[in-house]
Amino acid sequence: MGESLRHRLGAGLRAQREHWTLTQEQLAERIGVTPRYLAALERGERNVTMDTFDEYAKLLGVDATGLLAGEVKDKLPAVRQRPADANPKGRRKPQ
Repeated sequence: MGESLRHRLGAGLRAQREHWTLTQEQLAERIGVTPRYLAALERGERNVTMDTFDEYAKLLGVDATGLLAGEVKDKLPAVRQRPADANPKGRRKPQ
């Protein structure tokens, strides 16, 4: 049996973050989560809804399916404003 989707998502996030030479803190800030939560995502320890996963991909300017496949984008996009509902559980309040 292959890797779970959450492990593939985590590996994709980590690969993209490392390709852009961002710290976990920097990437966490871009997608509106704590560094600790991002670390758990990268390890495949957290599940996210499809909508949340799609929003993370949009905030990073990458294709969601490409992220799962381990593809990386060379260009780091400008920081985008997070929609009000991007963090529905309120783990981190907008600044």
